Amino acid sequence: MRPNEFQSFDFTFTHAVVGMALVSFDGTFLKWNSALSTLLGYEHNELQTPSSTVRTLLTQIREIAELGRSLSSLNIHPHRFQQDYYQPTGQLLSLEISISIISDCDGVPLYYFTQFENKTIIRQMEAQLQEAENNLLEKETSFLQLLEGLPLTVVITANGIIQYANSAGLQLIHAESLDQVLVTSTNDIVDLSNYQIVQERRERYYSGNTLGSVCYLINCLNGQQKYVDGFTLPITFNGNKAFIGIFKDISQQMLEEERLIQSEKLSTAGQLAAGIAHEIRNPLTAINGFMKLLRSSERMNDKYFFIIESELKRIEFIVNELLVLSKPQTTHTSKPVDLLSLLEQVSTLMNGQAALKDLKILPVCADQPIWIHGEDYQLKQVFINLLKNAMEAMNHGGNIYIHVHTTETESRISVQDEGCGMNEEQIRALGKPFYTTKETGTGLGFMITQNIVHNHGGAITVESIPEQGTTFTVTIPTLLEPEETAI
Repeated sequence: MRPNEFQSFDFTFTHAVVGMALVSFDGTFLKWNSALSTLLGYEHNELQTPSSTVRTLLTQIREIAELGRSLSSLNIHPHRFQQDYYQPTGQLLSLEISISIISDCDGVPLYYFTQFENKTIIRQMEAQLQEAENNLLEKETSFLQLLEGLPLTVVITANGIIQYANSAGLQLIHAESLDQVLVTSTNDIVDLSNYQIVQERRERYYSGNTLGSVCYLINCLNGQQKYVDGFTLPITFNGNKAFIGIFKDISQQMLEEERLIQSEKLSTAGQLAAGIAHEIRNPLTAINGFMKLLRSSERMNDKYFFIIESELKRIEFIVNELLVLSKPQTTHTSKPVDLLSLLEQVSTLMNGQAALKDLKILPVCADQPIWIHGEDYQLKQVFINLLKNAMEAMNHGGNIYIHVHTTETESRISVQDEGCGMNEEQIRALGKPFYTTKETGTGLGFMITQNIVHNHGGAITVESIPEQGTTFTVTIPTLLEPEETAI
């Protein structure tokens, strides 16, 4: 992650007004902000060894998130759940926990991104409103006065038509008076993209199920769009069946969440830009020089045309590789892959970045292809990550060696650098999220690389000597019948 990207990620996460945490798939905190530790009632460092109450909360997060992953193929996404929680002081909180899965640019899941919001006041208000509905059926004037005093948006609808909105609600949608919204359809307020959510909630109510909380994108009267979060309850209003909804403006919160997620997704994007520019500039310089020679030459020279053509093909190759790496991968289709060709492509792609640091990538040279089975773009990501790690470990120039040894059953690919190396403790810590030896690293790169290699039936090992260098070796199964393969 580049320094400015890491700072943006860390600042947004640290200063968010709601509790946020990154949770591993085995149910442990990887990173959390001060808002979360305050909400849970602990000092920031105390969450490193959470109490039994917090561990129970983490177990619940993992179970709900795993359920969401198992139901994702059915387009069912339980992003949120309610959880009662007792602070160490004994105070009972009603938490709403939102869960989403953070993946890298290749779609590989990394960890859970969770948000914790204190809904205690809203739940208390919900209970109060329910009590008010039961006890104040004949006192609607007092009921409306209560709603007017609430700081949150309150809307009463009947058959999808607005019957009442309190002052906070009018302010939310930029209405000057209640007359502007009375007898207005909720379809005019809720954005078209959320109509299906509205319809599903209506069907759920008529089926006898509870409605629960909901998040809407709404259209304000001034043309502005906002996100609101809240809940609805059936009531009797003016002697008729109706619904009362209480909502909170979460537009800023949604913006913070989106910025955080985008920061993580873009943490590796653009890191090759300077190297690619350098790599493309070299053939362009050669083409320009030979064009000048052709203009000054009295006769055609086929050699010049051959060089120009080869340099143009080199530029086209680099651009195509960038397009492949940047294209979203919606499907995962394994196929036979020529390992040597893949390594050559990755080396070509990384040569520009290496040249900027006075480094040379010395790839393996062989005539016969070596076939393995896997996903081309993921395997490229593995060796790009390893080469990037090697380059970041070398600050004073040098060579990076790629060695390939193959048998009938497996291929071993080693990426060897001449960098600062690592000690045994650092090697053992590799693969843990957010453990890194770099000043601006996240520790996620090697974890992603490990996952890709393991998903291809392979393994990755590390050998390192401090101040002498490090060698990462990827072992992956070799295809037995390469003559039948095709890319």
